Order: sequence, then structure tokens, then C-alpha cells
Amino acid sequence: MSDALRCLAIGIPDAVFPESLTGNGGALSITHDQLATLTPLPASLELVVVPLFCNQFDALEIIETLGTAGYRGQLRVMTPKLPNRQIVLRELRSHAVRQGITLEMMEHG
Repeated sequence: MSDALRCLAIGIPDAVFPESLTGNGGALSITHDQLATLTPLPASLELVVVPLFCNQFDALEIIETLGTAGYRGQLRVMTPKLPNRQIVLRELRSHAVRQGITLEMMEHG
């Protein structure tokens, strides 16, 4: 793993990154199971991108895992169109803030 890792996608196998990140090892897409192999997380890591939920985990689990690993950066949660986005965002942020993580949610699809 590169010490220059800046962006990590977990559980998003088709994640696309800017060439400026992929060319120098600044971005990586991994499975949930591979996350344990990255601890401790590099200090250069600025952004983690995860789906709201998938077969292996949900965003709340990732918040706890990252917080325990000492991550204090930005977490971007990708969601499908939600009927009440604010309720989900409020719940996720309440967990993230306790871990020292800044959270944003983006809808896709």
C-alpha cells in the first residue's frame, strides 16, 4: 500500500478515480474484508467512499470500524434515491461525529 493513499473506496468495485490519483497510488478500491489489512490506516488518507448498504456491510458498521482505526477524515456515503434523505443523514452523522468523522451523503442513480 502506498503512503500517498488519499482516497479509499470500500465495497464499490466499479469505483472510478481521477487519473491524478490512480497514477501514483493515491486511490484504491477494496472489499470490506480487505479493510483489516490496511490498518493502521495511512495518515495521508483524506476520503473514504462507501455505499449506504451492500451484502457485506452497511455505512454504520464502516463508521464504527473507521473510528476504531483512528480515521478522522471525510466519509462519503453513496445512496440510492431515498424517500426521506434527511432522516438517514441525521442518523449517520450522529454516529460519525462521535467517531470524529465528517460525513456527507450523495445520491446516485
